[in-house]
This record gives sequence, structure tokens and C-alpha cells, in this order.
Amino acid sequence: MSLSTPSTLACMLLAVMLLTAGCRKEKSTGPSDLDQNYFVIEDNPNDPIDHSIYEFYKSTGIASFYNDTIYKRKVSKENEYPERYTYVTLSLEYMPLENIWTYHVPLSSREKIPALLDLMKTDVVPKLPDVRLFPSILLIDSFINYINTNIQVSHGWTTLYGFNTLGLVVKDVEAMSSADRKMYAASILAGIAEKRVNKVTGTRVQNEFLSVSREASKNLFPFEVDIYYGIPFIYLIPPDQIPPPNDIGFLFYPTFDMGGFLVDNMLRETDDIRAYLTAVFYYTEQEFADLHPNQTLLLKKFNSMRSFAKEAGFKIPE
Repeated sequence: MSLSTPSTLACMLLAVMLLTAGCRKEKSTGPSDLDQNYFVIEDNPNDPIDHSIYEFYKSTGIASFYNDTIYKRKVSKENEYPERYTYVTLSLEYMPLENIWTYHVPLSSREKIPALLDLMKTDVVPKLPDVRLFPSILLIDSFINYINTNIQVSHGWTTLYGFNTLGLVVKDVEAMSSADRKMYAASILAGIAEKRVNKVTGTRVQNEFLSVSREASKNLFPFEVDIYYGIPFIYLIPPDQIPPPNDIGFLFYPTFDMGGFLVDNMLRETDDIRAYLTAVFYYTEQEFADLHPNQTLLLKKFNSMRSFAKEAGFKIPE
């Protein structure tokens, strides 16, 4: 047989390829998870706690979970051992594009969930912007993302964004006073708001807020160090030279446990932003001014953060 032209050869090769493809054994079809929405809550009327989670989802559209594994499907073949499964999990440990790793303690008791979700419905969700800020909530006992100890609710570390969820530290709302409930809600909002405020206002947080304490502390150290470096002060200056936090525009100093001794720690930018956001969601402008009379730096930073929060779409006390 003579193959006189390249086109003849090409046609024969194409025919062989089609024949081979037609004879190849295809994989058996199976369900695809590509279009599945994992952030949907089904009702469980026989379980009061699960039912409260469903009611919260139905009224707000926000899916809440107390287990980080939210989906499980068997993928092994029949009679295959050990059996294999695919999982969908919620992750607080990794945030894309950020070099931050977080440890969290799973929720140990579900009993506090209904009261928390009621607080979320009345005191948190109505103050959020009209945009979806997180795909779900993971209810947890606690989380740690830094060396600071003795963290208070007023510091704003009650919620934390993760890879595909918002971690929320569950507290006993029923045992709280009205003031404690208000502070808890403000702290939750602060953790939610930080990311959006930074996104919406851009460099203004740096230029109009963080720069205040940088300027106030520029002569504090014997050499140039950013006040937001996040390390114990005693690495840089003697304890008796550490100024009161209010003197350089801070609401507090974090503490660090150094071999059993608690020492003042420098803030990070995120600590300062969260503390002021918590104050913004808790106090009116006049209430904060009455609490800190003649403290110019605090008032300046508070008013700047109020402006940022409103610009980002949050509702704050007036």
C-alpha cells in the first residue's frame, strides 16, 4: 500500500485515534459535588439546639456550625477496604495570602448556642453592611493567634476570619449583664468589621489612625522601632520608661507571660484597630468623650474609626 500524500497519512492517523477513543473504557458516572451548596442548614425539630441554628439560618441566611466537618461522602468502591471518604471542612488555621496560622479549641458544649444566636439576631446582624461578608460561622470555645495573654472581650478578639468561615468564640450570654451582652456584641462586630474597614478605607487607616500613635511614640525608643512591633517593651526600654497606654493613643497594653511574670507588650496594628472598633460599636461619641476627657489622642483615633466604620456600611451607636 502506497501512502502518496501527507493528507492520506493524516486521515489514517485520525481514524486510528477515533477508534482508540471509542474503544476506551470510560469511568462509571457518579454524583458531582461541583454545584453543591454546603452552607445550607436543614431543620432538626427533634433537637432544640439544631432547631435554633436552623431558625437563625432561616431568618438571616447565615449558616452556623459547631463541627468543622460539614460534609462527608463515601468515595470507595463497593467491597473496598478500608473505606475512603471525601470531606468538606471549615478552616480557621489558614487564610490565603496571609502568613498567619491559628489554633482553635472546638466547641465543648452546645448549650450556649441558642442564646448566642438570639444575640446575633438582635444585636449583631442588624448592624452589618448590606453585603455578604463571610460564608458561614464556626462556633468554637477559643482561638489563639498570638503570644498575648489575659485577652479581654473589649480587646475585640471574639471573631476571626478563616479560609471559608468566621470563627466565633461562644460565651454564656444568659449569664451576662446587659452591659456585658452589649460589649460581647461589640467585640463580635469588631472582628467582623476589621477586614472590611481596611478594604474600604485603604491607606486612610494608616494615615489617619495608626499614624497618631506612631507620631506620639517616635521618641520613645533609643533607636527607630515601630510602636506596632508586637514584642514586650522590656526588650527595648526599662519598665519605668513605659508610658501609660493612653499617653500614646492606646486603649490598653496586651500582656505577655514571661516565665510567670506578666509584662506589657507592644500592640500590633490589628490589636489597636480591633480595640477601637469594639469601642465604636459600644459607645456613642459623647459617651466615649465623657469616659476619656481631654485625652486628645484617644478622641482623635475614636472619631476616625467611627468614620471608617460608617463608611464601611456598619451601623454604630449615635
